[in-house]
Amino acid sequence: MEKDNTTASPAVDYEREVQSTIPFHACILQEAVDAALSVRPSPARWLDTGCGPGRLAEMVAARCSAELTLADPSTAMLAIARARHPGIPAQRFLSMPSEALTAQSWFDVVTAIQCHHYGDTAARAKAVARCFDALVPGGVFVVFENVRAETDAWQAVARQRWAAWQRARGRDETAVVQHLAREGTKFFPIRVSEHLALLSRTGFATVEVLWRAYSQAGFVCIKAGSL
Repeated sequence: MEKDNTTASPAVDYEREVQSTIPFHACILQEAVDAALSVRPSPARWLDTGCGPGRLAEMVAARCSAELTLADPSTAMLAIARARHPGIPAQRFLSMPSEALTAQSWFDVVTAIQCHHYGDTAARAKAVARCFDALVPGGVFVVFENVRAETDAWQAVARQRWAAWQRARGRDETAVVQHLAREGTKFFPIRVSEHLALLSRTGFATVEVLWRAYSQAGFVCIKAGSL
């Protein structure tokens, strides 16, 4: 099937395939929602950028009454998200990547789950800056990405572990090799220390590691201002 997004799977297959490519993906979504609500228990407006098929937004809607805006550069992913969330007005579905966002100090929460690692250094920095700008003072940003280990030695081990995890979920060797070969060609992970430096440099007053497992990490960041 012709590729219709930047992930390893066509949009219609993404939710099924991600369960065998990203360890603990369902937990990642849950952690993102829980962390955001721990900072902003009653958010008025929530942006999920790189929303994919809209699963995280579904989890948000089950826990709070925030006005949801969903953004994704893939029209195929947005079409699935629209079908999943018929109550969200059409104007709150944005066909764009994070680096094209234009909102200024509008959202209480911005989430970006497994989407910014598809850009190069400049694109990632711009994406994070646009997410920062979109937040109200005291707003919270939660971002998850594929990451590199701090050392080359552990990076080799981390790749072996990620490969073994995929095999244990039924992926054949060809699929595993092809998926790992995407690193540095289709997605561009950086170290946790580099993420922390970028997020702090962007202007967030609070920057913390929220999650780390296999080759994925999550960060929670708070913009200065009154909660």
